[in-house]
Amino acid sequence: MHSTEDPSPTHREYDHLVHLTATRRRESQQIVDFLHTGRSVIVVCLTGDGALDFARSLATTLGQPQHSMLRVTAHTTVAEVEEFTDPVKLDGGPRIICGAHLLPPEAGPIIDRDLHVSRVPIAYLVDGDRLRTVNRDGNGPLTQIAASWSSGELERVDLARLTGSESLALVTGLAGAVPLDDLQLRILAALSAGSPLIAADLVTWAAQSPHKVPQRYPHASVDTPPFGHRTLSRLAAQYPHMHTDTLVAARRLGAISPLPANTAKLLFGDTVIARLIDLRLARELEVTGQPSVAVSPLHVSAIDGARLGEANEEEDRNFRAKLETMWRAGYPVGEVAAISLARDVINDGRELNRSRVRLLLAAARSLNRLGDPMEAAVMLLTVEDAVGDGPTLLIEWELQSITARLVSGDREGAVKLIRAGVDHGPMGCEHRPDYLELLFVAAAALASDVELPQWWTDFLRDVVDPLIPGIANLVSSFTGSVMTRVEDVGSVLESPQASPALRLAALAAMCQHHLKNDDADGLISAAASGFELITEITASRSWALDDFTFTMAWYFTVGATVNCLLAGVEHERSELTVRQLLDTACGASAHSGWQLTAMAAWCIGILRLFEGEVDSAARDYEAFSAAVNPALLAVGWGLRDTVGRWQRSRAPYFHLSADDDRSRAQGYRLHDGLTAFLLGPGSTSAGESPIWLRTILTHARLLDGTITAAEASESLRGDPDIDLPGPRAARRHIDAAAGEEPEALLAAGRELQQAGYLGAARHAFRQARALFLGERMSARARVAGEALDALQARASMTPEDPRPTTDPSVTSTEASPVVTLTERELEICRLVAEGLTNVQISQRLVLSVRTVESHVLQARAKLGAERRRDIPMKMLKLRDAGRINAAHRPKR
Repeated sequence: MHSTEDPSPTHREYDHLVHLTATRRRESQQIVDFLHTGRSVIVVCLTGDGALDFARSLATTLGQPQHSMLRVTAHTTVAEVEEFTDPVKLDGGPRIICGAHLLPPEAGPIIDRDLHVSRVPIAYLVDGDRLRTVNRDGNGPLTQIAASWSSGELERVDLARLTGSESLALVTGLAGAVPLDDLQLRILAALSAGSPLIAADLVTWAAQSPHKVPQRYPHASVDTPPFGHRTLSRLAAQYPHMHTDTLVAARRLGAISPLPANTAKLLFGDTVIARLIDLRLARELEVTGQPSVAVSPLHVSAIDGARLGEANEEEDRNFRAKLETMWRAGYPVGEVAAISLARDVINDGRELNRSRVRLLLAAARSLNRLGDPMEAAVMLLTVEDAVGDGPTLLIEWELQSITARLVSGDREGAVKLIRAGVDHGPMGCEHRPDYLELLFVAAAALASDVELPQWWTDFLRDVVDPLIPGIANLVSSFTGSVMTRVEDVGSVLESPQASPALRLAALAAMCQHHLKNDDADGLISAAASGFELITEITASRSWALDDFTFTMAWYFTVGATVNCLLAGVEHERSELTVRQLLDTACGASAHSGWQLTAMAAWCIGILRLFEGEVDSAARDYEAFSAAVNPALLAVGWGLRDTVGRWQRSRAPYFHLSADDDRSRAQGYRLHDGLTAFLLGPGSTSAGESPIWLRTILTHARLLDGTITAAEASESLRGDPDIDLPGPRAARRHIDAAAGEEPEALLAAGRELQQAGYLGAARHAFRQARALFLGERMSARARVAGEALDALQARASMTPEDPRPTTDPSVTSTEASPVVTLTERELEICRLVAEGLTNVQISQRLVLSVRTVESHVLQARAKLGAERRRDIPMKMLKLRDAGRINAAHRPKR
């Protein structure tokens, strides 16, 4: 029969990465178990799941791939269906029908016989969207299958999305020959949303145009997404079958996405938002801790290309008026919507009032953050004459005007504005976040001078410091102008008037101070205090943090993490934090997408440095410098000037040998970039770097193979001892490798492992084992080999849960009991994870709302979920730990 197919040879890497993932293995095993026990099953697939490939994999698992699968197409005949389902064939063994929703109506009697009379177990793979919209009053094959499942005669398995780590592994495996960095790979994985075929499409597109792959999630962009003209939405074929009102709502929401969820429901209606999410046109996400909803520009572009969902001008005008009314009423609308409304105010020449002035200032702030100072300047000029009515508006106007000039390169104009603010404005005279932000931005702008202007130092001493003792030194040291005085920073920390943002700045400065001065204990204490403060301020607030506090919290998190990684302390927590930062950066929205991406690249570069991947570390630092966000002007040692000078350098990134002349070594770009960032704008040459940093870079070049162990040891000869655990272990590794001492290498490897330098530890264990074998010390070689195997096994673990095993507060999941859910509870939990309400679940499963609520409560009790929204996370954790089972119904 021509419709029965062999498993055609597919991409081996794709087959290995998709069908051998834990998610697909569990589903495949569950389906095979059903079939082997004589029970038929309906397998629900969605667009992009790869139903055909999954069916072929199932057929291979059943052992008779040539005869056990039928692929239904538009040309499949009733005779072929009847022949395929004949109980005589395959000794009555299980069969697979892929695309059962395409069965012709004439096949209804055959399917009815298979469902109610025949004992042949069949797996029916159907389209989930077609199953959901099936006519319950019809008599076609799909209606019969749906009715049998509703009555309990069929089991049901929904193909789940791949997990984040599985999606990343798939994208990474398929993109082996594509020049993409970690950030871009993770963004492609996030775009795929766990759909294997969409991931394959994205990798194919990236291979054709790698320079177009974004370094931030596409819905973060305000205007056209950088995807060229190719439509990546696999839902495009379904658009013509959707209601016009749905497509209009999707286009409107996409134009102002992401939008806070509560605002979106008030603007569009709960039913419309629920329908968009249900149809997978919109997705829910968090923006700076606030639940939001967004329609990807990929969908909007596809709808536009199909010329669907077009509304008339009057309806659009009414919609924009309603959105502006909600803004005036105080509802949060998000940055993209604020920019769009501000453009309407300017384009239509509307009269300015206090509300519209605030709108234009908010839009200018967003545009500065997104790197568009020219449009921000237009909005600032529009409201220049109207901001004098209130000091708050004036301060915000000064802040955004200074930032716009700095971003556009007009430093002289920025200094003039700062001088005017010092002479005539209330700069630094209040404790509000916007006043503090203006103070830090001004200090960062002036940090590039060889010496600070006298008028600025007088202002800090006479006006700012009396408010909170020590703040003048903190601001100056934080922006790289002067050295940090511990007593002044301590005074700020002890002051009850210091805001959370100011305290985080003080703790960041303390972390940097302890790292510079080789004080591991002080660094651990300051980092712990900062993380506790962040937990406190995020747990006690029910609203989003203000921009400056949010930025400072991010900066402290990244700065403390980098410092701890370099020092070799708290490495388990630091590794977990790095991965969380990167995941957040990939899913970041318009708030600070570039900022988060840049900081994540910075952390990844440090980790790569420890692996000896100096080339990749330099490339990550380049990505970091290229994506620095204007919001970082307020934090970080005159960051923009530092990075700008580093980018203009013509020195090589890496691959310097110890024989190179001194002048060229001082121009080593990665070395100079790291030093400048850690020590501030005043540090312009590699010769000023501390001993521990020079040790780390020399050690990385040893791992990279650029220099030999003897050259590395000779370059560090005469340096004093180091107290930081990480650099100290790196130094001992260099000396042991130079002396070819296997016992010293084994001890150095263990020390490197404790410090979190895992790539170096593997290098040490590998070399120690080779030396032990050369000396015929097999027992010691086995010890080194076991240590190496343990590290390699750790490196192959999923990166989502690098939780420190030494934490006594963490309960081991190995001894935890298995959670058993009924199949109905498991199904309802999956629908809860998709974002459906109880009413929507009851409609989909044809159950009463009260029954659904009962199942949800029972599932919450079994999973230990305090709230309904905690169910998906609990399910993921239990599934990854292998601690969740489904209680099968007895066969009817």
